[in-house]
Amino acid sequence: MAYLDAAELGGARLRNSVDILVPTDTANLFATYRVGQGRDRTTFVRAPLVSILSPALPHSLADRPGPNTLILSIAAPFFHEVAGDDTAFVEPHATADPLIREVGNAIESDVRIRRPPDARYMESLAMVLAAHVARKYMVANSTKAASFGGLAPHKLRCVRNHIGEHLGETILVEQLAEAVNLSPFHFARMFKQSTGQSPHLYILMQRIERAKELLAGTDTALVDVAADVGFRTQGHFTGVFHRYAGFTPRAFRFHARETAASGAPGACVLGREPS
Repeated sequence: MAYLDAAELGGARLRNSVDILVPTDTANLFATYRVGQGRDRTTFVRAPLVSILSPALPHSLADRPGPNTLILSIAAPFFHEVAGDDTAFVEPHATADPLIREVGNAIESDVRIRRPPDARYMESLAMVLAAHVARKYMVANSTKAASFGGLAPHKLRCVRNHIGEHLGETILVEQLAEAVNLSPFHFARMFKQSTGQSPHLYILMQRIERAKELLAGTDTALVDVAADVGFRTQGHFTGVFHRYAGFTPRAFRFHARETAASGAPGACVLGREPS
């Protein structure tokens, strides 16, 4: 457990631990991580949201100077003792998680009054967090997934790829279900078992994450960003984005560029050069 160190900002990080990012109210935290096929994704994590980074995931972090983000690290061997080895993490994203937020707030309060928790207490918290993260943010990594109510890995990949390729279009649950030869009812239930989110919420959050990439890394007009991620009007996009990101799209773009220009080492890794 530690606050994000200024020396870690911007530079590439590769950790043998599950890192839980818990930003405080003063944080402007951007996490950039590899999502496959050489593509990077940047997500903005602002209180009260949190984010979970899996072991051995190349990533970089950018935040404003000072102790603004608490990182709860669980060593990978300890984590897998609790979670098992036949599992895989879902893609990192900013998410509301009251349990993690409550634990983070409790630890932060102890640290701020100079009363660091003892080792036994921290080990107990690590076990609780490991079990919670495994249940909520991991999926079975074998064909046994379906027997536990979730989608088999190849079907989950198929659905995710389809969503990623069609974010600017209307995506119906019926289409996704048909792609993996399931009824819409059973597909929705199994998809939520695998990801912890309903298909509708998952699609919405992917649209928000894609919008963050465009806002932080390009000069694309807001109305075009809205259309690119599947919103019919800029007004609807602004309302939904503000609800889940904590900023309006315009304010998010401003804060992203303010952070990149703040002088934090390597802050430029947060997005592509403006087109």
